[in-house]
Amino acid sequence: MSGEKLLGTIQVDVDDLWVYYESIGRQTPEGARPVAFEQGIPRLLALFDRYGIRATFFVCGRDAAAQGETIRELIRRGHEVANHSLAHRNGFARLSPAEKITDIATAGEQISQVTGERPVGFKAPGFSFSPDLPGVLAELGYLYDSSLLPTFYAPVMRLAQRLLSGGHVDPTHYGSARNGFAPLSPFRISDFGFRIWNRRSTASNLQSVIRNPQLLWEAPVTTVPLFRLPMHSTFVLSAGRWLFDLGLTLAKARRVPINYLLHAADVVDTVPDPALASYKFLAQPWAAKRPLYEHMLGKLSAAYRLVPTADLIEQADKLDGA
Repeated sequence: MSGEKLLGTIQVDVDDLWVYYESIGRQTPEGARPVAFEQGIPRLLALFDRYGIRATFFVCGRDAAAQGETIRELIRRGHEVANHSLAHRNGFARLSPAEKITDIATAGEQISQVTGERPVGFKAPGFSFSPDLPGVLAELGYLYDSSLLPTFYAPVMRLAQRLLSGGHVDPTHYGSARNGFAPLSPFRISDFGFRIWNRRSTASNLQSVIRNPQLLWEAPVTTVPLFRLPMHSTFVLSAGRWLFDLGLTLAKARRVPINYLLHAADVVDTVPDPALASYKFLAQPWAAKRPLYEHMLGKLSAAYRLVPTADLIEQADKLDGA
């Protein structure tokens, strides 16, 4: 039916302040509060309740034990908790397959000890996607990956971040410009020819990618259809509401099952450290950001039935097998 809502998902990367300090090569100050958990998650949960949203929260294994009660509350309220690696390591794509397996498996175990549930979704830190990652995840029994940012502008984004922060940005951050050719809708890894957009893949890499392909889906984070501009909340907070409105309008027109990304740190109070000033969202008070978040979540929930990513993928799997 034309009036029926499309399925969509909202993902929350729970990157705390230590992630942003480490991303620019600085030590996290002693006594820094875990504001993503203390402020970000409660505010997002209140908004999700208001708009009837069930979301997926990507958590690092490093934070799992210390923030166990908050993480269990996510499960109690019907949200999904997924794996965001052990410690948000820069250059995740450059790890060997064995190192990736150790990192992902350890983080998954730490998360499952807190939640009582094995995570079925994974997202690499910084969209640091590599051709061997799907094979690694399939071997570990994951249902889906969500590390792919389908944009052509990754090199420009890395340059801009390096200039703004004055720090080092890993060359795998945001992925490859070739990822801009990837679909925006969830797809089976084997259904999309990696050779189309990763022509340098070796035969051994491709063999790893397609191992057990029937078990693994990719849920790419939505970029603006046609233009492939990143449109997740961090970019909207910098560029303005027009970017979100353009992306949502085109996603609805093209019937893209949206995967909209938020960061828990986007909704925290102002962090008064000049070292983090390049992260505009950390320099803005919550009162200034709240109207934009209400606008985005209100528009998304009006257009889509927003479910955890695992539910979206399971529905896609049923349709694919029909």
